[in-house]
Amino acid sequence: MLLPASLVLAEDAPATAEEHFLLGNAYHSFGLAENATREYHLAVEMNPDLSDAWNNLGLSLTSQGKYSQARSALENATRINPSDAEGWYNLGYTLGMLGEIDAEVAAYEKALSINQNMTIAWRNIGVVRFEQGNYSAAASALEKATMYDPSSATGWFYLGTAYERTGNLTGAAHVLKKAISIDENLTMAKERLTAVERNLTDTEPGNSTGAQTPLPAAVGIVALLVVMISRQNLR
Repeated sequence: MLLPASLVLAEDAPATAEEHFLLGNAYHSFGLAENATREYHLAVEMNPDLSDAWNNLGLSLTSQGKYSQARSALENATRINPSDAEGWYNLGYTLGMLGEIDAEVAAYEKALSINQNMTIAWRNIGVVRFEQGNYSAAASALEKATMYDPSSATGWFYLGTAYERTGNLTGAAHVLKKAISIDENLTMAKERLTAVERNLTDTEPGNSTGAQTPLPAAVGIVALLVVMISRQNLR
């Protein structure tokens, strides 16, 4: 795939770190991850303090499944610019892919201490807690996620499933209906709502069937994919 001529560096003019960074972004936009990685490497070799280049190098490596290398790059990004919430989130995501769950959550919490309305970080903490079987903590995090992004049908579905696990069937039914009102095609929410409403009926006074619909063994909650950051203001 050819890049526009304006994005290709002149062969007879030495490129700056910022130019390598921008070219890396261009390559990434064309889906050329290896080329992008090369340019980000050149950028940080020339300017080791360019935190955006370290961040995007980490994201590029993550997209290639090179999580250990990505972790190193993102640790550099957060060390150089510790006030960057997105950098901490990206580090957390990569740590999660490496199976370092406690460190993953700590990085998300660091991101949230900088930007408390980062919905994706709240949601991923909820995911982790749900997978750990800590459903109350999962519900607490997912409540924050839906508070900051009330338009996400999937977010409401996740919260409803967490409520269901804690035994809060009334709350589960309420938020699952919210999910369906946003996305009428969200089949998984409709299925869980049917089960929750059946279980609510079974637990009503005078109804002693005791045959509640089993909870799902595991919901398909996954961390959202990281998105390459392309910033205009280079340091």
